[in-house]
Amino acid sequence: MMSNSLKKVNRHLWKPKTMFYLGMIMIIPFLLLAIAGYFEWGILGMFDDYVGNEIIDEREPILTSIFRGITLFGNVLPLTLLAIATSLFILFKLKNKWLSLWYLLTVALGAGVLNQVLKYMIRRDRPSSVEHLIMQDGYSFPSGHAMGSIILYGAMIFLVLRLSEHLWFRLIASIGLMCLILLIGVSRIYLGVHFPSDIVGGYSVGMMWLTFSIGLYGLSLTKRPEIEKIERPQNH
Repeated sequence: MMSNSLKKVNRHLWKPKTMFYLGMIMIIPFLLLAIAGYFEWGILGMFDDYVGNEIIDEREPILTSIFRGITLFGNVLPLTLLAIATSLFILFKLKNKWLSLWYLLTVALGAGVLNQVLKYMIRRDRPSSVEHLIMQDGYSFPSGHAMGSIILYGAMIFLVLRLSEHLWFRLIASIGLMCLILLIGVSRIYLGVHFPSDIVGGYSVGMMWLTFSIGLYGLSLTKRPEIEKIERPQNH
């Protein structure tokens, strides 16, 4: 069972005000990168070249196969299926309609709509000086894989931390999902379809969206406490 101290931390960690402040901090790297890209600051190219070359220089057949597999976890179809499956699990297993809807909307609007709007507004071309190891079209900044993975898998971490009473499960699941998010971002650079700054920008705006969404969810519970009646399976 969850200790009283852990429950206290869990309760205060997701306060709407805390999440809104965190979201405003998380968006700063994206804004700085977007401004740097707009004014074509040389430091942005230096960062992309240095980090990108360090990762691409590690290319070898085994790593290529691994990263081609990892990047699939950030593709549109797998993210869509995972979002639907998780939402249905929350709906039918946990019996929480509002949490199920919150999860689905958070992923769909953030990883889908918001990412495409930002890509269209900024219109940054993909890297052209390195070999692309996979086919990928569309604009480059911010990375949809980085943004989508941090929203979907980050929301899963939120669900695990909020709902699970088993400390070890919370720890293992959170670390595993965070590693997956990181590796998906690295895979996009390794495969040559994104600049490092695309990944940082995707993580930044994705974290902003996720924290704001968590804050709005928490705020909704203070206004409508009855929708939090069932957030975990009842023991019989």
